[in-house]
Amino acid sequence: MNTSSTAQIKKRAPNGLERDKPIPVRLTAEERAKVQDMAEKESRSMASLLLMAARLGFMEYERNPRAFANLPHIGD
Repeated sequence: MNTSSTAQIKKRAPNGLERDKPIPVRLTAEERAKVQDMAEKESRSMASLLLMAARLGFMEYERNPRAFANLPHIGD
């Protein structure tokens, strides 16, 4: 690979992500299909879409922690 083509490679992941500390996530088949569909519509990877959703969830939680009290727990 020459340097001119290397310079044109765009980094997809934002700076500051801990690439060596991934968090595995298990989804139901329905949830996975939904994530896949949404990611395709947004032209994102599934990981990128889940990161975006997590960040939106963090903001919502910080604004109103009680909103999360009625969410179903894993296994419900």
